[in-house]
Amino acid sequence: MHRSINVDGETLALSVDSQSGDYAFSVDLGEGVRTIAAKSVTSNLTCLTIEGRSVNVFTAAGKDGTWVWVNGRARFVQDADRVPRRRSAGPGETSREVTPPTPAGVVRVLVDVGQRVEKKQPLVVVSAMKMEMTLSAPYAGVVRAVNTSVGAQVSPGDILVEIEPDTGESDAPAKMENADL
Repeated sequence: MHRSINVDGETLALSVDSQSGDYAFSVDLGEGVRTIAAKSVTSNLTCLTIEGRSVNVFTAAGKDGTWVWVNGRARFVQDADRVPRRRSAGPGETSREVTPPTPAGVVRVLVDVGQRVEKKQPLVVVSAMKMEMTLSAPYAGVVRAVNTSVGAQVSPGDILVEIEPDTGESDAPAKMENADL
């Protein structure tokens, strides 16, 4: 079976061949084809053998795809044919939303309502799989709302901080009353 999968926004070619209850995958990563043997241990745990090296992979199925944890790093995997097409920010453009890339816990909130923030200023620190990530302001402005607190569990798409952009900021979205982070 041949498929295309989307892993964190990158499309990869995948061909799968069954071999006596276990599975062998040929994965083309653009740098050549790798063969991976897979054996299911539980419904959420699979042991992969990649070029003679064993790796445990944990999975959690979601509505739009599957979260896959390998060596403590989470990736979101989807069937590439079912991924909604979005226009990405081009050169010089700034994304208006900053959300955690994986389900995470909030470790620190670094801003308060009414506080002025600069572009790239840290706003919230989250932790996933013992790794901390800092979410920063995409443009300068004033914090209108903080929609999270320390200890909260957050997911991709959750709006953690709302910022009203500076009217003179060239990277701020045009004609918006507020921008979501």
